[in-house]
Amino acid sequence: MKGILLLYWVILVFGCSQNQSNPISTIDLQNELVDRNYYVVSKAINPLIIDGRADEREWQKTQFSEAFIDIEGEKKPKYETRMKLLWDAHYLYVYAEMEEPHIWGNLRQRDTVIFYNNDFEIFISPSGTTRNYAEIEINSLGTVWDLLLDRPYRDQGRPINQWNLEGLKSGISMEHLTTPAILTIYGL
Repeated sequence: MKGILLLYWVILVFGCSQNQSNPISTIDLQNELVDRNYYVVSKAINPLIIDGRADEREWQKTQFSEAFIDIEGEKKPKYETRMKLLWDAHYLYVYAEMEEPHIWGNLRQRDTVIFYNNDFEIFISPSGTTRNYAEIEINSLGTVWDLLLDRPYRDQGRPINQWNLEGLKSGISMEHLTTPAILTIYGL
């Protein structure tokens, strides 16, 4: 049975301050530049209901992103993941649709290392760099791991696990259809 994991997160819009005590240094990124895909995020005119579905007219008229690629580069994953985003004065809304033949999760404690389960992760970098950014993960049970990182793990990044995204909203609903199982998660 093929499953589609649908995630719908409501993220409280927040700001991150930069550590101003570090001196500015020049880094040559010539070999690290990549073409990026862009997604224009529309403003939600009407409030969205956090019920595990994207039935509102706002979502219906919002386009999906292109399918995601592997985090390591241009490799196309076996199963497709795509998302939609909306925003209003208070929240950033994230709706993700992920194909997955076996949807599961067993971690239930907040700030557990969620990537040991199937999960969806979002990275928020107000500066647009890979420094001082928020990472928010959620598994199929709605368990959240939210943390701040000074830089990516591969660059010896240090997670700040005690940080919690205040105003986080989440909920889960699950539907079983004859062919795909659809799991919808709301959160953040």
